[in-house]
Amino acid sequence: MSLSDQDFIEQFEQLTLPAEYFNHVGHLRLAWLYLQQYELTDAINKTTTGIQAYANHLGAKDKFHHTITEALIHIIYHRTITIIDSSFSDFLLVNQDLVNNAKDVLCQYYSASVLFSTEAKKLFVEPDRLAFSNKQSAIS
Repeated sequence: MSLSDQDFIEQFEQLTLPAEYFNHVGHLRLAWLYLQQYELTDAINKTTTGIQAYANHLGAKDKFHHTITEALIHIIYHRTITIIDSSFSDFLLVNQDLVNNAKDVLCQYYSASVLFSTEAKKLFVEPDRLAFSNKQSAIS
């Protein structure tokens, strides 16, 4: 069974989203959907607080990693900022690296020692290898 984007967000925000949708692709979908509706800062806030709340609701509060979550939102933002009228399915088709190798993508921006630090798990830590740029001109 597939959920519409609206149903996905509503169920997520109400903490009723079936657990099978609360996986890596579900996190990417949530970030993508919020980026379609909100400015970057608001999308980051809604995504990170929402995922953390849902993980806590499922009893998996130790699984949430703030820097990984926020960094992936930045990456999705940069990959979608110039794309108009795209669906999440379209986004996934051209961004399989985020689905299959998100760790490798993140390691372009972060050293492992920074990304997997205790601090990075709890709070957002800026990349130490390649900075996120919020300028459209920086998008390739």
